[in-house]
Amino acid sequence: MPRHSRTRQDLLRSSRPERGGLLYDEQVSLVCRYFSRGDTPSDIRRILESDHGITLKREEPWQMIGYAAAKGWIRFVAPYERELEEMIRERYGGLSVTVARTGATEDVSFHVARTLLDLVRARVVQSTAEEVHIGFAGGSSLRAAARILADLLCQPPFDHLPKRLVFHAMVAGFNVQDPRPDPNAFFTYLASGAELPIETRFVALLAPGIVQTRMMGDLKRIPDIREAYDRASEIDIIVTSAGGHWQEGHSALYDLYQRRSRPSLDALNAAGCIGDMMWRPIGAGGPIEVETEVRAMTLMELADLPAFLRQGKQVVLLMGPCGECRGPKSEVLRAILNQPKRMVSHVVVDSRSARGLFT
Repeated sequence: MPRHSRTRQDLLRSSRPERGGLLYDEQVSLVCRYFSRGDTPSDIRRILESDHGITLKREEPWQMIGYAAAKGWIRFVAPYERELEEMIRERYGGLSVTVARTGATEDVSFHVARTLLDLVRARVVQSTAEEVHIGFAGGSSLRAAARILADLLCQPPFDHLPKRLVFHAMVAGFNVQDPRPDPNAFFTYLASGAELPIETRFVALLAPGIVQTRMMGDLKRIPDIREAYDRASEIDIIVTSAGGHWQEGHSALYDLYQRRSRPSLDALNAAGCIGDMMWRPIGAGGPIEVETEVRAMTLMELADLPAFLRQGKQVVLLMGPCGECRGPKSEVLRAILNQPKRMVSHVVVDSRSARGLFT
């Protein structure tokens, strides 16, 4: 009989054998479950042998944990910092605050995604709405939040979800070399498919990301762009992040002005700019309204947010460590929260940036 070459599947089956009546992935689930409750790899080997009749080699628990991590089956959820949350609520009464005990922005993105899902469910319960509209600003941290939101939507429970989620791009992309932080691009995570339990739709902002300020009026009259602005009133929840460390040049908006219009950057510096939110500049005294030669194309202005909140809508602010130096963004967070007319209803922030509010 001729000898047949072994296929890749044959090799995988031989290296990941069925044991104790369990397939390899089922064995991995056991290992991860025991690891998550605090058992050591030695403990896990002993438990699997005594309780499941499975004998593992010394290195196999770590290999199985690595396999599960590579498959995306293991997720770390940063714990809450309750004391800091209470301190911020006391200082800024009426604000909903989540403080994640972490130094990684993606941990903050996870809690933002969970906050968004809670807000969506609350709107459905309160108004029996068939659809909820969410406006996303741009950036890598919000891109991560969109990806995580898509994952959470696929996990039970599926009650109190609307028939449809409609996502609006609050900004246009301006990085021609990396379009991924553009909401028009990362909305692909949320496209309707077999995995998502609800229908999703989108309102893109089909405009240049950075424009001559004098051209804004003409651009808004272009039909496809005008539709995005006309439909902005449909938005129920806005989620945005904020850039800080302005003087160090770590803000993406700072970099944009530096490359496109040095006079515009000089004007913002003279006005005391310390950061940006929703791609619009902000100083210690609030939104900066000085006219510049160029500006980002945005669906709303920061000055529009207090009126948006007065309609019973929400603005969720994601505040993680600086993407350049990993430092806290306490300065720009303080500026946003100190405004006499509130611009955000929910803040999700890393613990180091939160501590900086009190130093």
